[in-house]
Amino acid sequence: MLRNYFTIGARQLLRHKLFTVVNVAGLAIGLAAFLLMNEYVRFERSYDRFFAHADRLYRVSSVSRINGSAEVKDAMSYYPVGAALTAEVPEVEAATTSLKFDEVIFRKGEHPKYERGVVTADSNFLNLLTYRVLEGARESMLRQPHCLVLTESKAREYFGDESALGKILEVEGEPYTVTGVMEDVPDNTHYTFEILMSDKSIQDRFDYNSWRYFDYYTFVRLAPHADPKALQAKLDALSAKYLSEGNLNRFVLYPLSDIHLKSDFTFEPELTGSARAVSMVQLISVFMLVIAWVNYINLSTARAVERAKEVGLRKVIGARQSHLIGQFLFEALLVNLLAAGLAFLLAELALPLFNVLVGKRLKPTLEYAFWGNLLLFFGIGTFVSGFYPALVLSGFKPTVVLKGRFHASQRGVWLRKGLLVVQFAASIGLIAATGIVYRQVQFMQARDMGIETAYVMGVTLPAASRVEEQPTLDSKVAAFHDKLRYHAAIEAVGTTSNLPGGGASDINTTTSQMRIVELTDRVEGTYYTQNNDEHFLEAVGLHLMAGRNFDRNQASDSAAVMVNEAFLRHLNVADPHQALGKSLQFGTDDESPRFPIVGIVRDFNRTTLKHAVEPSIYFYAPSNARGVIKLHPDRYQTGLAYVQKTWAQFFPNTPFAYTFLDDRFALLYEQDRRFVDIFGAFSGLTICITLLGLFGLASFLAVQRTKEVGVRKVLGATIPSIIVLFYKDFLILLGIAALVGLPVVYWGMTSWLENYAFRIAFPWLLTAGALGIVGLFALATVGYQMYSVAALDPAQTLKYE
Repeated sequence: MLRNYFTIGARQLLRHKLFTVVNVAGLAIGLAAFLLMNEYVRFERSYDRFFAHADRLYRVSSVSRINGSAEVKDAMSYYPVGAALTAEVPEVEAATTSLKFDEVIFRKGEHPKYERGVVTADSNFLNLLTYRVLEGARESMLRQPHCLVLTESKAREYFGDESALGKILEVEGEPYTVTGVMEDVPDNTHYTFEILMSDKSIQDRFDYNSWRYFDYYTFVRLAPHADPKALQAKLDALSAKYLSEGNLNRFVLYPLSDIHLKSDFTFEPELTGSARAVSMVQLISVFMLVIAWVNYINLSTARAVERAKEVGLRKVIGARQSHLIGQFLFEALLVNLLAAGLAFLLAELALPLFNVLVGKRLKPTLEYAFWGNLLLFFGIGTFVSGFYPALVLSGFKPTVVLKGRFHASQRGVWLRKGLLVVQFAASIGLIAATGIVYRQVQFMQARDMGIETAYVMGVTLPAASRVEEQPTLDSKVAAFHDKLRYHAAIEAVGTTSNLPGGGASDINTTTSQMRIVELTDRVEGTYYTQNNDEHFLEAVGLHLMAGRNFDRNQASDSAAVMVNEAFLRHLNVADPHQALGKSLQFGTDDESPRFPIVGIVRDFNRTTLKHAVEPSIYFYAPSNARGVIKLHPDRYQTGLAYVQKTWAQFFPNTPFAYTFLDDRFALLYEQDRRFVDIFGAFSGLTICITLLGLFGLASFLAVQRTKEVGVRKVLGATIPSIIVLFYKDFLILLGIAALVGLPVVYWGMTSWLENYAFRIAFPWLLTAGALGIVGLFALATVGYQMYSVAALDPAQTLKYE
């Protein structure tokens, strides 16, 4: 039986080459794209799930409620919170606290370098985050000060194939011993690093008992049956016990595995993904596969007229309906088998390009999930695409079809039209959505951020290893800056504590009550704080709206502040000049320090346009961790070379690390740009599959109406009028698809745009353009097929049966 099925099926596929090519190509492209995109989705959803007891791992974060309603969420917490939780909350089994450094100077031999993947860790760190230890003792390798644990790749970078255990590296001028080597940290974790430094190494510089410093990431493992929601009351009690009066922060637990895609906390250690974006990618992949299956169903049912007599004859000679269903399902099996093989080949060939597109290092063929999906959707595809056509074809009555009175059923016609509407609606929706996402990203990149970012460098300035060395170093840095200012290719040089366009390490906030004395009441809020010197505004092109800049020669400016427009709006001050000369006061104590306001600066976006401009306070500090250097646009290469040369003269033992502000901001939008690329590429493939199916369907419909076309030409119809006549049905279906698809696009993309504080208006013209594009391609595809039939001589077409 199977041999007979195979023989007949293979003969059908070879005889109807267009049918075979269209279906195999469409199914293969759809399945290959589906497999790759689902591997990407699986990877994005796998973050931090590889740890032992991953379902019991949580991060202790902080939430403050402003004015009783608006929440400010912060990923960081205080150092003592981990110890307090393990001591006072029985449901917390273990805790670890870590500080993530921005840049640390390492030296082996004569060549110092900045390491950017350094975090502190205590002896519990590797018990909670259960990375595999390759050398050293897990329990003791981080117990002593001046100890390091390197990842395998970092150990090889420093020591080659030699064992790294016991080796010495110089860190910020002090010797550290390598006490362990661990596996490389995989890409699918929100907390990446290459070097673990014992937290006892820096305890002389940080007060680990203080509940004031808000710079640490704390991770906990709960007991097996602990309910994190039920623990919130205990966390609230702990917050009230240890945090000072007026501190609005309260501790919350957040699942480690949800951070990458679902976190809406500030100060995340890495750029987070988007659960909504990942779901949209998955939806596109399903659309592609469904559209490929729809193509097969449409083409198979459209061929019903051609195979009607075959079915009738086989029934007359004794074939049962079950046998015919088996035959047609086996044909679907052959098509899907060919498609699955081709899909695997396409996925392998496209993988390098796909990895570039999504910015990952996926190896799907090494994953069981890839093969499971391939087999699962091969089986589903065979059944879904084959069952209905098999049922239709096997149900023909011999007495009807053998007398030549067979015609396509209205039910089948309506099904094909309905499926075509689904394809058109999906294509319209995907093109419109891609255009909207692209427009939003372009809007964010082109929008005036409020400061100048092009040709503005950020430089990491040297740090003193001991407090007593700081004054000498400050003088040296000031001399370095003074020398730069005399060069014609350098327009301005300033310093700041935090560079714009940065991540968690470049943002400082304080949450408290605030007032402008004798002008406003106290207002709760979370305020951004930053230290600047008197040259910072000039270096970044930040404008004063009222008042003056800091002045080194005025002793009173050591306690002075400037604030931004958003700060005044938050405190309900309409006229900036009203705030000048008044004093700013933190907290609820009338005797707390007061800071005179000397200037009001323009609002600017320090991070992405997803976030509104924060109320900001700028303190005066002549010495800071970051230098800001504005280069002349026409001489920036000369200016950069001069900065590097001068640095080497002043700081020969410190690596020169710099970045341009426009590059920093561009990096913040990398996820959005990748989303546009992914969306655009696979939306294009979806449309190609739709048009491929439409091409095949139009070719069959054109052949079936060949005789009708001949009759119309004999009666005087022109080729254009015949093509327009056939366009009518497709235009009606396109209109229905627009009525279905456009409201969905409006609802979905309006919801997506609400993620951005600064966003475009819904682009109706662009959406109409998406309809026009789909219509143009569809009519061109149908028109080509109809023209090929309409152009034939009626003498030929009237003989067609």
